[in-house]
Amino acid sequence: MNEKASRQKLLHYAVSTIGGFMGGYAIFNHCDFFGNAQTANLIHIVCKIFSADFSALAFLVLALITYILGNVFYVLAERLIKHDLRLISLIMTSCAVVVIGLFPNIANHYIAVLPILFVMPIQWNAYRTAGGYVSATIFSSNNLRIAVMSLTRYIIDRDKKQGEQARFYWLTLLSFHSGVALACVASVFLGTMSVWFCFVPIALSLAAYLWLKERQVKRLAVRYILKRA
Repeated sequence: MNEKASRQKLLHYAVSTIGGFMGGYAIFNHCDFFGNAQTANLIHIVCKIFSADFSALAFLVLALITYILGNVFYVLAERLIKHDLRLISLIMTSCAVVVIGLFPNIANHYIAVLPILFVMPIQWNAYRTAGGYVSATIFSSNNLRIAVMSLTRYIIDRDKKQGEQARFYWLTLLSFHSGVALACVASVFLGTMSVWFCFVPIALSLAAYLWLKERQVKRLAVRYILKRA
């Protein structure tokens, strides 16, 4: 495995911790509402229609629209923003943390997690690959599926590629749930204000990103110094 792939994987693990934190924070503090994905939300929408609970339905639809807009933003950003969207994702997530931190209990649980619903699909798209693997950083279902299948194949066939793949996906799962654990521990003591602790995995992700982009950062630093000289 080359050094670039190793650095990509490290960044992926760090960002997965953000995904885990956001997921854990939303579930722990906002009535088990998972702000990272929409599977459960879509099921709830159908259930609310058949139970005629239209007040809750309105907020669920708003949550769905917000998640959709996060994906739309990413597509537009690909075309209009020249900067690395991985960095843009970290900036957007930081902004979301600030908004949630300033208004942690606004209106109701659905409204409170709207910033998470917007930035998580941006992160998912920006960090969908690492070291040749396709993996989500904001939820675990497919990561768990591949981790189990790869490990099983490695045990049966002793295929080193399957072993490497299993290692990547299990470490992604570990990173994600480390973020969940951080969110839960912080929430026990600080409640909704625990969202500020998300800057810990954000800072780690930024450090991993800068390490991945080390050469480019050095070139920019040299150019800046030469311009100032």
